[in-house]
Amino acid sequence: MTRTTSDCRIEMRYIDPESYASIVNHDVRKGILKTLYRMAVNRPVSKQEIAEKMDLGYHQLAYQLNNQLKEFWTVKEERKVRGTRMELIAPAKPHTVFMTLGKNNNVFIVDPMANLFGPLSRVGTRCDDCTKETAMKCIEHVRTRCGCAPSLSEAEKVMLRSNGRRPPYRVIDHAVICAIEGLSKGVECTVEIPGVNCAFGQRCCGTP
Repeated sequence: MTRTTSDCRIEMRYIDPESYASIVNHDVRKGILKTLYRMAVNRPVSKQEIAEKMDLGYHQLAYQLNNQLKEFWTVKEERKVRGTRMELIAPAKPHTVFMTLGKNNNVFIVDPMANLFGPLSRVGTRCDDCTKETAMKCIEHVRTRCGCAPSLSEAEKVMLRSNGRRPPYRVIDHAVICAIEGLSKGVECTVEIPGVNCAFGQRCCGTP
């Protein structure tokens, strides 16, 4: 599919349970990820900018980024400022919603852009605030173009219900099922929706 700059792109990626727990149980790490993803939508940012935005000490921020969150960011540019090297960073996977599986097929998510961290049954998805009409347009697009779990089996619907999800299902519900099916094959799930249809992207950052 040809992607325009205004398309909404959602990539579902598996995160190991230990990494998930180290984030979801730590308010500072959650705040760093949310701030990084939001600030770096249109350009890379410096660590100092993130620290100032969070009212956090620079060294505390750098420690968390370099030791606990290093898989989530990458250096996009380096500049010399007053004789020192300044890194401009951005999310390593800016379009990603991370997920992991627990007992009884419980799904847990880390969605920094939407500031959602925790069990799917409790925190929901970034699509939940969209109207039913908007959600149905996105689902129809997924069914006809993306091939991402275009139809749900009864077993898949049962799994979604066990995670607190109810019809009408949203795009991320389909993406979760698609990602779970792809785990054993090493295949990741990617969904793209025309940006004009993505209410979340427009609410969050103007254009996704």
